[in-house]
Amino acid sequence: MKVLFLGTEGMLRPWYEDVIRLAGDRWPIQLFDPGRPMAQQLQGVSVVVDQGGIHGTRELIETSREAGIQLWQVLGTGLDHTDVATILANGIPLANTPGQFSSIALAEHALFLMLVFAKRLFESQASIRRNVICDPINDELQGKTLVLLGLGASGRELARRARAMDMRVLAIDLAPISDQIREQCGVSFLGTAADLPRLLVEADYLSIHMPLTSTTRHMIDATALRRMKPSAVLINVARGEIVDEGALLEALKGGGIRGAGIDVFAKEPVDPENPLLRLPNVVATPHVAGVTFGTSRRRAEAVVENLERVEKGLPLLYQVTRVE
Repeated sequence: MKVLFLGTEGMLRPWYEDVIRLAGDRWPIQLFDPGRPMAQQLQGVSVVVDQGGIHGTRELIETSREAGIQLWQVLGTGLDHTDVATILANGIPLANTPGQFSSIALAEHALFLMLVFAKRLFESQASIRRNVICDPINDELQGKTLVLLGLGASGRELARRARAMDMRVLAIDLAPISDQIREQCGVSFLGTAADLPRLLVEADYLSIHMPLTSTTRHMIDATALRRMKPSAVLINVARGEIVDEGALLEALKGGGIRGAGIDVFAKEPVDPENPLLRLPNVVATPHVAGVTFGTSRRRAEAVVENLERVEKGLPLLYQVTRVE
């Protein structure tokens, strides 16, 4: 069984290396070369491992169908950069590596962004440069209200960490979640999208942990932002288009909310001239919340398990069967 790895130049480490290391010498894994004919590279290939849909063009997908590909394996959670409809329409089984594999990294990064604001990191750095002590006066997370937009894998991990810091945690989700899970995560209230307006009013920190779908696109718009406290902070480690960036810019400039910690943008890589990056109340990172050695290792383990299943003719794990 041969495997074709669709990698992104400059971003192969550690993702490609971990797949190679865990696969050992069980299967030949060839790195896709965009300069060579697709059909030639797909000869004898059973599985395509896609680092993130960058190469998921219609031509490559259709060529994969003709080559008899048994699995298109996305090495990531989000499928908004993958042509899911074309893959499924061509009868190619599709799988991803869901949220549990990056959940720890995302939760830690969201907590880090919250702490940057609570501990007023940039003001402290300015005081250091001015030879000033005991300024600014910091805040604490204890007693603050965290509203989670999504109580999936990363939302649950953040909820547990927030409860350990004695925060009040409220959440909504689009899917039914049991009371047992809610209690295990220390979430005092779990509602649906209909409950979001009243939870926004209570949020000291709003952290987004939902996938980007037609339902969640611009879920946080100008109306939602107007409901939030002027002292509230928005955290987004999910997908940029869940937030209306234009509305967020106006809310941040006009004092509608205190600040925003943003790891994801509507267009990536983010334009260095994006006006959000010029605001003093924005902390931005370049889509690195889930980019950790731990995430890479766990995703590689999931990919290799599916490779084994293809080889043995077993049902796939984490299969995607519909377009969201």
